Amino acid sequence: MHCPFRNQMNIESQDIERFQKQGFLIVPDLIDLNAVEALRQRFPFIFSGKFDTGVYPDEWYWREGMSLPDITRHMGNVWKSDLTIAKLVLSTELARAATLLTGWSGVRLGQDTIWWKTPKSKAIALHQDTSFMDFLDPAQTITCWITLDETSRHTGTLEYMPGSHRWPLTELPDDFHAPDNYRARMEKAAQMAGLTNPETVFVEVPPGSVAFHAGETWHGSASNDSDDRMRRSIGIHYLPVSAKFSDRPGGYIYRRYQLSGSDQLDESFFPVLWNNNGALTPWLQSYLSTGRRI
Repeated sequence: MHCPFRNQMNIESQDIERFQKQGFLIVPDLIDLNAVEALRQRFPFIFSGKFDTGVYPDEWYWREGMSLPDITRHMGNVWKSDLTIAKLVLSTELARAATLLTGWSGVRLGQDTIWWKTPKSKAIALHQDTSFMDFLDPAQTITCWITLDETSRHTGTLEYMPGSHRWPLTELPDDFHAPDNYRARMEKAAQMAGLTNPETVFVEVPPGSVAFHAGETWHGSASNDSDDRMRRSIGIHYLPVSAKFSDRPGGYIYRRYQLSGSDQLDESFFPVLWNNNGALTPWLQSYLSTGRRI
């Protein structure tokens, strides 16, 4: 499964070391600009409910004509709905990079998320992705974030706290969308880790750039303060290929796909995108041409 790349992506030993030290790795100018433009063009159709496959995404935050105009627009598992998005999300190249950075034996797709920060839209609370994974064994994830616009701190780009993947894991945020202080939970966690003024790295990159971050790394985004600039992006959340459902509660999206009497993550919903033994989910290629997982 291929996504058009401007440059060949080679994960070297120094990249793995940087990822392990900082908790993230930024790769500028990776995705071809024609592919970026094709992805951008899909956003208005997706958020107006026009889906290639006729299948709704699992999460749909912001409805045209119904929701407040200053809320960050957000959807989850759009690969099931839109084949242009699926071409990126199901990329084996990105999945291979995630496998190398984590040291896992392979990765399967957990879910995707698409984000649309229109001008003056509000913040997303800083958080740790692994906080959402307690219902899995192992409770781990790595995220690949792809920006479709030039990003800056003024348009609400992603923010990372270097080294924060070593801080204690915190509970799920209860004010994820449009919090009063989007950094409050992170600052409390930093204090618990013995830090009073943690460093912040703003992902300021051209469109088509990629950032990988560990599931424990604190990240989020401020409001888009610009008058006329969009900040559109796509996140791909990978799980270890060996992941299974745990006995712990939770997982309001994932649990709906748990089969009775089984702890396995079914490949119909959690496809294996890279495996060091070469065993990938067989329907990947046909899905992009037919829109059916056959």
